[in-house]
Amino acid sequence: MDLGLAGRTALITGGSRGFGRAVALRLAAEGAAVALLARGPEALRETAAEVAREGARVHGAGAGCVLPLAADVTDDAQLREALARTTAELGPPDLLLVNAGGPPAGNFADLDLSAWEAAYRLTVESAVRLCRLVVPGMVERRRGRVVCITSVSVYQPVENLMLSSVLRPAVQALVRTLSLEVAASGVTVNAVAPGFHLTSAVERLITRKQEQTGATREQVIEGWTREIPLGRLGEADELAALVVFLMSGAAGYITGQCVVADGGWVRGTF
Repeated sequence: MDLGLAGRTALITGGSRGFGRAVALRLAAEGAAVALLARGPEALRETAAEVAREGARVHGAGAGCVLPLAADVTDDAQLREALARTTAELGPPDLLLVNAGGPPAGNFADLDLSAWEAAYRLTVESAVRLCRLVVPGMVERRRGRVVCITSVSVYQPVENLMLSSVLRPAVQALVRTLSLEVAASGVTVNAVAPGFHLTSAVERLITRKQEQTGATREQVIEGWTREIPLGRLGEADELAALVVFLMSGAAGYITGQCVVADGGWVRGTF
């Protein structure tokens, strides 16, 4: 299926690893130009080279336009500079992936106010900043796709993830409310809520669980998969396929939604 993304410009945060990297690879394969934002310059360069190769592999020499940008999503000045460079070198973004990574694990007793404040800046405020910077241009051009990566904690609290379980629903509320305001301009705003996928973030959760319980890595994963009807953890590329679909013309009548990709873990009937 041609998703109609060739020639589009995508701005992807958290782009050097995990879901951001997987989405970037899929967008490059579709012929989109990709601006990758992340804090770690070394991993960012490596991923940018990989994404460029993927674009060139599918579309031939000269394809695979990729712009690596070292930036912190909690820093407004850095985000403004990243957007300016993206617009100057690749064109104004038609596609935005809001992906800041998850706040640290912990129960209520483990977390002081500074942890809550930092998590709010990372999880909620960064989403607001990015949308404020990018969405007005989409509205003016009367086209655009915004996808926010949240978590199954939007619908069902996750053990030992107090910060995520409290703050992720605020991002979903932003998605739903903003989608209503911009729909008449042809801009869609959606979220995806991943469950347990094999990413670096989940690897950190595995390590923490091992430290808390003395279990092996295999035992931790087995404990999770017993609660997942599909009986396995997800792969980052599986979520990326969903994100890229929501960014495509094929999903033009979908907006304000949060699509859960969790192997059936959430038990709610919604």
